[in-house]
Amino acid sequence: MNRNMRMKLVALVFGLLAFVNLQAQSVQDGLALIHGERYNEAGDLFKKLAEGSPSADNQYYLGYYYVKTNQLDEAQKAFEKGIQLDEKSYLNHVGLGTVALGKGDKVKAKEHFDMAEKKKGKDAQVLFRIGEAYTLFEKQNDPAEAIRLLDEAIKRDKNLADAYIAKGDALMLRNEGGAAVTAYEYALTAKPNYAAAHNSIGQVYLRGKNYNLALENYKKAIEADPNFAPAYKDLAELYFFAQKYKQAAENFDLYIQKSGSTDPEMKLRAAQFAFTADDYAKSLQLLEETKGKINNPITLRMYGWSYFKTNEPDKAIQNLSEFMKVAPDKIIGDDYKYLGRAYNQKVTDGKGYDSTGVSYILKGADMDTSKTEAANTYKEVAALYYAAKDFKNAATTYEKGISLDTAKASANDYYYLGLSNFQTAQTYIVPTAADSNYADSAQIAMDKKNLYLKADSIFATVTQKLPDWPYGYYWRASTLYNAYDRQENIDKGISAPYYQKLTELAEADPDPNKYKSYLKLAYGYLAFYNQTTLKDQAKAKEYWEKLLKVDPDNASAKEALGLAVAPAAQSAGGKTATAAPKKK
Repeated sequence: MNRNMRMKLVALVFGLLAFVNLQAQSVQDGLALIHGERYNEAGDLFKKLAEGSPSADNQYYLGYYYVKTNQLDEAQKAFEKGIQLDEKSYLNHVGLGTVALGKGDKVKAKEHFDMAEKKKGKDAQVLFRIGEAYTLFEKQNDPAEAIRLLDEAIKRDKNLADAYIAKGDALMLRNEGGAAVTAYEYALTAKPNYAAAHNSIGQVYLRGKNYNLALENYKKAIEADPNFAPAYKDLAELYFFAQKYKQAAENFDLYIQKSGSTDPEMKLRAAQFAFTADDYAKSLQLLEETKGKINNPITLRMYGWSYFKTNEPDKAIQNLSEFMKVAPDKIIGDDYKYLGRAYNQKVTDGKGYDSTGVSYILKGADMDTSKTEAANTYKEVAALYYAAKDFKNAATTYEKGISLDTAKASANDYYYLGLSNFQTAQTYIVPTAADSNYADSAQIAMDKKNLYLKADSIFATVTQKLPDWPYGYYWRASTLYNAYDRQENIDKGISAPYYQKLTELAEADPDPNKYKSYLKLAYGYLAFYNQTTLKDQAKAKEYWEKLLKVDPDNASAKEALGLAVAPAAQSAGGKTATAAPKKK
């Protein structure tokens, strides 16, 4: 065999292999890829079919791929080429009508559709594709005309499953969910265990907030075809609604993997899911993949929030500031909150907060439409003030937070509001005569007393909410002890009922030792009160003995019980028993 003959034979063999490969990948394979939103693979397949086996039908399906990926100009070129190959290819006229409809030219679209229906009105595929076209575009649709045409197509081919799917889509455009489910179920009759039909039923139930049935049908779609990407995407949205953010992110990742999507919008959505799942590093990675490919200021917000979460406050501030500059109409309260938190994150001097940061956080709270969210943000700032020992601001801010949503205020909220007022009184700075707000000593004493009494009324709310919590009674006793002169308090037993309740609850606890420091004060006070005011020496003795058990070296108890002589400066019920209590 000579060389030329050998080369021709090789060429023939490779040509046959290419032809076999094309035949192995059919139009139906390409449509399945489109249904599964595997658009990159679908595009490659339809391009190979159109180039390797030129025909009007292959040009139509190439154009259809372009329509589904919103490349209308490319679609028009494909359909026009299909008509050049066969001027009687009415599917390509349907394609041109679809492009015209997508571009908003309803008149031109109808001309193409009418021509195709007139010439091929008995062809189920032609009727199906015209009907489907009327469901493809958000603004340019006509569900009634779609249903008319799809019903005609189904009459001619009852096994045309995708026609039932399109009819269900048309019914959903009219918000007829029940009828849409019926249409999708007919698709399952025509094509049993069809993933696209199961998924469409799931979408109806998700829209109707019937989450259990939505979940059931998405799982059926995945069981029917584990590579059916839209089911993972819709399942992610379902888990997001259910606030199962980790599962939402995992399923959206599977959607990206199964679909092979490079769509920046999908990557942005994936970044949002990753953020809500607390995977901030991944969120940033996905955002980087959208850089330069998407003109959406929301990416700046996502960068800002994610950088804050990954402890990069300077980058967070930079991105959030830029976002607020370029998209002021899109600013929400959380943007200011994250900006403020980023400023606070930069604080290294031990103060615990940045005044600019706090002002931004509170500005965000004032923008909240939810009273609960606003209240929680005020309490967040109050906690910053408290940690920094700025008790006066802490008290004011806790009070504002509680007032915004009193119904949901917790015992803990009131507890820290009470502590803030108590500590404000404890750390009261006495003004000098040189100060503009100078007051005499009597006024200063009254101001401090009012703060203690205010704290007591707040701790009273704590004991109402948590009647079996010993610490609430301890703080009532302590604030009242500080509010009144020591002798007056003992003479009237003002703190007595609260110290009494504290001892009852603490003694009933399986581990009373954890209250030891509080019991020392309570037993000392109650012993002295019974001894000097009530003149109940037996009861006083009982409390002195209890005090000695938790504080074996207590001089006052030993003296009262005749076990030792206390130093002159240490009288019964004195400093050990009644010292101003320290904060918890």
